[in-house]
Amino acid sequence: MLKIFAKYAGKFCIEINKRLKMKKILSVANALIVLSFLSLFHSEAAAKSTQENVETGSSMEKAILYYVNQYRAQKGLPALKMNKQMSREAEIHSREMAAHKISFGHKDFNKRIKRLFAEIKDCRGGAENVAYNYKGAQDVVKNWMTSRGHRRNILGHYNLTGIGLARDSKGKIYFTQIFLKTDNPAYKH
Repeated sequence: MLKIFAKYAGKFCIEINKRLKMKKILSVANALIVLSFLSLFHSEAAAKSTQENVETGSSMEKAILYYVNQYRAQKGLPALKMNKQMSREAEIHSREMAAHKISFGHKDFNKRIKRLFAEIKDCRGGAENVAYNYKGAQDVVKNWMTSRGHRRNILGHYNLTGIGLARDSKGKIYFTQIFLKTDNPAYKH
C-alpha cells in the first residue's frame, strides 16, 4: 500500500511540478507580452513627444535664439527678445510648409507682418528667415549666417523675434524666424 501511495504521490508531485513550470512559463510569456506592448506604446509616445517638441520646439527655439543673439553680441548689437505672438505666426508658417500646403519660402510674409503690426504697436520694420532639413539650432543659424540676406536679418536693427518649427511626414524640420523692430515701451529691454 505504501508503495502504491508513493508511486501515485510521485506522479502527483511530477504533475504539480510540470504545472508550476507551465505557470512560470506562462507568467514569463505574459510579462514579455505586456513589456512588448508597453515598449511599443512608449516608442510611439516618445516619437509623438519628439514630434510635438519639434513642433512646439521650445528648447530648439531657445537654442536658435541663443545662437542668433551670440552672433549679434559679437557685432555689439543688443539681444533679441522672444515674442509669443511672433512665434505663433512663425510656427503656423513652418507647419504650412511642412504639410506642403504652401511651397517653401516666404509666401504671405506681408500678411504675417500686417497681423503682427496690428498686435504689436509702434512697429517700424520686419524680416523673416526660413530654412528646412537642418539637424539642429546651431546648424541652421550657422547656415543662415553664410547667406547675405539671412545674415542681414539676424544682424538687423530689430528688437523682437519669433521662432517656429514643424516636422514634415519624412522627418524634415522646417524653421521660420520673424524679426520686428518696435518702439513700443512694453517691449523695450
